[in-house]
Amino acid sequence: SDLILAAVANYVPGFLPGYEVLFVDDGDGQRIPVQAKERLEKAGIAIELCDAMPDVLLWNPTTGSFWVIEAVTSDGEVDFHKVRQVTTLIGRTKMEAQIGFTTVYRTWRDAAKRQGRFKNLAPDTCMWIVEDPSRQFVVKPLSGTSGHVHLTFIQKKT
Repeated sequence: SDLILAAVANYVPGFLPGYEVLFVDDGDGQRIPVQAKERLEKAGIAIELCDAMPDVLLWNPTTGSFWVIEAVTSDGEVDFHKVRQVTTLIGRTKMEAQIGFTTVYRTWRDAAKRQGRFKNLAPDTCMWIVEDPSRQFVVKPLSGTSGHVHLTFIQKKT
């Protein structure tokens, strides 16, 4: 989708320097192309049919850390369930690896509409909005509340 491509082309170089794309799930048919299988193998990751497929899986070969991007078109925020699924997937072979997560929306309106309804962004994940590309937001839990979060603003380095 164009939302996934925008995240890879704009968000990754601006906020995740040093990360390489291992896998992009943006179409039908062959879920994991041969080139992606080779990149995944190099990073020590094996995706199985039962695994949740992230929209984008990134790897930083210098640090050994991973990053997941979920582009929200009709479903797919980074919620507790997605964090658990991807942590399990990567943890099978890379138990000590650091894993980061970003939910991507096309517009502020899309983000507000989805989060007004679901309020499901997992704490300690990020949110990035294509129409406001110079900033990302880190989702932090509010202390003493049940499930409420706030967003911390981070400006892109220029």
